[in-house]
Amino acid sequence: MSTDSFKPIVDELCVRMPDQGTITFVPSVHFSPTHRHRARETIRTVEPDVVAVELDERRFENLEQDRRPNPVELARDLPPPAAIGYTILRAIQQTVVRLSGLDPAKTDMETAIETAAELDTPVALIDEPMAETVTALTNRIGPATLPRLLFRTQLLGPEEYARQMEVVATPFAAIDHGDDVQPVIDNMRRLLPEVADVLIDRRDRAMAERLHRLRCAGYDVVAIIGAGHHNGIRRVLAELEGERADSSVGVPIRHPSREVTRIPID
Repeated sequence: MSTDSFKPIVDELCVRMPDQGTITFVPSVHFSPTHRHRARETIRTVEPDVVAVELDERRFENLEQDRRPNPVELARDLPPPAAIGYTILRAIQQTVVRLSGLDPAKTDMETAIETAAELDTPVALIDEPMAETVTALTNRIGPATLPRLLFRTQLLGPEEYARQMEVVATPFAAIDHGDDVQPVIDNMRRLLPEVADVLIDRRDRAMAERLHRLRCAGYDVVAIIGAGHHNGIRRVLAELEGERADSSVGVPIRHPSREVTRIPID
């Protein structure tokens, strides 16, 4: 079903529920058991009208069907450079997660969707389509990216390295705000501004615009987002405060059908 099919639903709510809704954030490390537990408990406690997750329609469908995209599907859905880029990014993510002692097969998004299903609460998909993100990324990076990275790394001073080490030493369970990972985000902007612009800033704005549309529609929302997006989304939402929501911004809404079988009990 296309994103456009959800616009009339949101428009109707704008008429029926004129008061602005609320947004409760759960900044998380996606593969952390602590944050899966935090997402579940926050949704159960707040009992929101909608659970917003950092997913697009394709990734949501993959979770619903408990499957991972294969190379054939990627080649069909993405231009070849973007398909290769997505595969590389996913492999790097999986490696980092395993090296951190986490389970790459279980995420906060999955727990949020299952909890929403348990409470019969709809899910709003607020991230931009992954195909658009990866395509934009492949358009921004090229052969000159690595030399630029090496040059910028040489310009970092001891204070920047110290802040990085402080964040690296922070236990995942202790992360509960965007400020906890802000030094990493700032460092990425210095070293790889092309990547940060696409993977962070562009998606921050896309997610904030969809959340703004939801709050203007009167929804009370619990938003499960990566901690690295927390400050950026809040900043854009502050800029949009008081403005009329852009009616061209579609917000896909799903009623999850997943059976509640993998929610952690600890």
